[in-house]
Amino acid sequence: MADSVDRVFVHALNTVKKIPKTGASRPPSSDRLRLYGLYKQAMEGDVDGVMERPERRPGVDADELQRERDKWDAWNAQRGLSRTEAKRRYIEALIETMHRYATTPDGKALVAELEFVWDQIKNNSPSSSNSSPKNATFTESRHFQQPLSGTEGPMKVLSPMSEDDAAEQEYREGQGDDDDGEYVKKGDRWSRKVERALVRLSAEVAALREQITAGREWRSKKEKSFTAWASWFLWIVTKHLAIDVVILGIVLLWMRKRKDRRLEDQVRAILRLGREYARKILPSR
Repeated sequence: MADSVDRVFVHALNTVKKIPKTGASRPPSSDRLRLYGLYKQAMEGDVDGVMERPERRPGVDADELQRERDKWDAWNAQRGLSRTEAKRRYIEALIETMHRYATTPDGKALVAELEFVWDQIKNNSPSSSNSSPKNATFTESRHFQQPLSGTEGPMKVLSPMSEDDAAEQEYREGQGDDDDGEYVKKGDRWSRKVERALVRLSAEVAALREQITAGREWRSKKEKSFTAWASWFLWIVTKHLAIDVVILGIVLLWMRKRKDRRLEDQVRAILRLGREYARKILPSR
């Protein structure tokens, strides 16, 4: 069932990319934040350990900080959900939101397609809420008796199935494949395993891409802060001072070996002046 949910989840993400082209109205901020939180929970899990709640920092205005906190709170509100359950809730929330705001013909077609695919997965799930005795009765009613000789038998109930789906069902019935009832493409078991692996891989790649993007944004904002600039400047000054001290020590040793004390005397004089200046500035004990 988890593989089927992954497939519908990827389908839902592709549907979201197509929504702006339909001219549908934009949902309010609360609905968008709910979908964002479910999406992040489905892709990366709990927010704990991934990122901390944004705090005030130089270079970030109040509006941007509030937007970042709202996103963090929406993600944290889904804490504790498994990735599969978060994907299920994301799909259902997206369908509900599109029914309310995707009122254009193209938008209605998109939500109808997504809802149809999701209904097929829910009906195949033994743990789904749709697996009630009523649905079980309906499933059993679709098994018909063999037609009598000389007759064509009772009328068949046709399901909303495309030509590819019908061919797939005929292929699976011909092979006698006792699979778990999940939606799969045409092909043997090896091709189905490859398909499931590709779906899992695509989900992991999407999660990794989101994590890399969030990390880059966080590092970019951190590098532009005043604290980062001050730390960088202090590091440069310290590094140059350390290099200068090492070079000066090497030169002093070389000149002492040649019994030339001129540079050493000047360094001693500079250090003496520094100590006297420090005595004047620092309070006497």
